[in-house]
Amino acid sequence: MSRSFLIVILALAAAGVASCSTANAPKTAPPPFLARSTTLEVTNGIKVLTNVAMPNGFAPIPTRPPIWLQESEEIGVVGTQAGHTIMYGLGGAGWRTGRILAAETGPAAAEKGTIVDLAASPNGLTLATAMVAPGGNRVDVIVRDLIATGAGNVIASFNGPYDSISMSWLNNATIALALRRHPEPLESGVNGGAPNSNPDQPDVEPPPSRADGLQLIVVTGAGSVAPLKFSCPMSALSWSAHGVYAVGQGDAGAPPVIIDRRNSTCTKFHVPVPIHVLDWDQADEGSFLYIGPDASRRTIGVFKYNIATGAEDLLGISTGAASFIGSTNTITLGNQKLTFRMAIEHPEAPLLAQLAISRPEQSELDVKSLGFDTMPEMLAQSTMEYSRSANEAAMQTYAPSLPVPWRKIVTYSLKYDSAFLLAQGPARGTVTMSWSLRGRWLALLDGDATAGTVMTVLAPPR
Repeated sequence: MSRSFLIVILALAAAGVASCSTANAPKTAPPPFLARSTTLEVTNGIKVLTNVAMPNGFAPIPTRPPIWLQESEEIGVVGTQAGHTIMYGLGGAGWRTGRILAAETGPAAAEKGTIVDLAASPNGLTLATAMVAPGGNRVDVIVRDLIATGAGNVIASFNGPYDSISMSWLNNATIALALRRHPEPLESGVNGGAPNSNPDQPDVEPPPSRADGLQLIVVTGAGSVAPLKFSCPMSALSWSAHGVYAVGQGDAGAPPVIIDRRNSTCTKFHVPVPIHVLDWDQADEGSFLYIGPDASRRTIGVFKYNIATGAEDLLGISTGAASFIGSTNTITLGNQKLTFRMAIEHPEAPLLAQLAISRPEQSELDVKSLGFDTMPEMLAQSTMEYSRSANEAAMQTYAPSLPVPWRKIVTYSLKYDSAFLLAQGPARGTVTMSWSLRGRWLALLDGDATAGTVMTVLAPPR
């Protein structure tokens, strides 16, 4: 089944309609915007709960959207400032009271070093930070109770330099830390030399062994570390809903892999170059969506893969925006007529932005128009955040414009079958976004170190 609808943009279209000038012409209506962030203008009628300016010099990190903590009473905001990674917590009335939750230096830091990863527990009450100590020869895992004071405590340490460090919570008590050890140079006489001939001199102790692979860290009680040794090298992991499977997404030093924790196996994925996992099916533990290259590696697509069967389906071409929406159903931003060849040969060709809602069990594909044009190369930069609680998708996408492309933040409610343009503006700086726990609100972090950064919380219309 296929049908289309136009996004609710009448207010925006009306603002561009010119009328004849007369002596008694009515005053020009104000532009249809209610609030402004750094680069985005919020559409008139959208309820803005708060605008919070971040400290001068703060810049968002594209891969770090706002993190909703403590039943949405606090929002964690990650970025860079003065050359260091820092995480602020915004809480209180209108989320306007700030504190530092994690830092690399200064009095609010648990210790000095470099933050390489951080993650909040599923209940949003505990923050874990992976910190590389000065010199790069030790990784410390720091845990902070967010309802208590203090910068947190080191609960586990791992000696040596590592080429890949990633961290996830499997549940509220267990952290999965994936480490890929940096290869050690072969040096003669370190471990295989002759023993010390002088009995009065103690033998030289061998260097401490270094961890490698997957480490399961239990943070409750006395705490413990259980290493899980896999034959494949680790890269940044994405975990399934209940922690049965993980996908190592690959990087310059390691190919993508699939980890089966239940059977203690690790196998290479059929795509040899890095991929990016977008989402996991909550109903089918072994199905996930990922962004990967086409056969020529000149553009990208969104694919659905099932670990148990090896079945793979192409959902969208030249797009980075897709999500599961329940059972095996999916929603994908793209264009129904776009092919890999078109995306490669005509990356700047105008095409209509569309949503495809796939329901495989009903053999249905519902295609909806968003009412504006985009381009294949712009679609490839699009992102999507989906709220299962609200059954609603928020998308960041782009439309042709000069001197820079035009950024659009659009929501689509599956419950009400309606779409809204929440905000728009020139595609400068970085915009990240995330839904609150129950999907009532959407947080946008918008800006850069030069123009400034603002966090805006909106209540999308429904």
